[in-house]
Amino acid sequence: MKDRTSIYRITAIGLMTAIVFVSNYIQFGIDTPLGPTRIHIANGICLLAALLFGELGGGIAAGLGSFLYDLTNPAYAATSWVTFLMKFLLAYICGIIIYAKYRQSTTSTPGLFRRILGTTIGSLSYVVMYVLKQYIEQCLILGYAVETVMFTTLTVKLPVSLINAAIAIPVSILIYHAVSPALKNSGLSDKMQIR
Repeated sequence: MKDRTSIYRITAIGLMTAIVFVSNYIQFGIDTPLGPTRIHIANGICLLAALLFGELGGGIAAGLGSFLYDLTNPAYAATSWVTFLMKFLLAYICGIIIYAKYRQSTTSTPGLFRRILGTTIGSLSYVVMYVLKQYIEQCLILGYAVETVMFTTLTVKLPVSLINAAIAIPVSILIYHAVSPALKNSGLSDKMQIR
């Protein structure tokens, strides 16, 4: 029976990976004088992966789905491995905060406050990682002046990242609360070890 549960879980994480991949296409591209950027729901779906599968399963689905999306876009392909790490950590941090206290318990589950806390910290940690990535990539690798990078980051990249974070939190929680009861009632949550 345990082998069958593992197969269900692996399949569910694979499906979540595909959902993360597709969610990257739900976006609004913004062309600015300082370069293109986008508002999307993908971070919310990465957080949803953590809500459903916990830190490791959610991290794998979030990282791999985002990595595969980046491979399909020539503008992002070269740094797709960085995206994998950052999106993995986004979901991993979220999952750790939500479920660490409940690791040993089979009867109690995290409440809404814990979910909001986990998704908020996960989202904000991603914003910090993204800003750090911009600095490393543009200053240290491409050799742009620090002032130029700071201006671009503070006027375009940071505000859009904060908007994406603000969208991600309610998207993930609302979808989780819509999907979770159906998975429990159907018995799939036990088979797939969904939280």
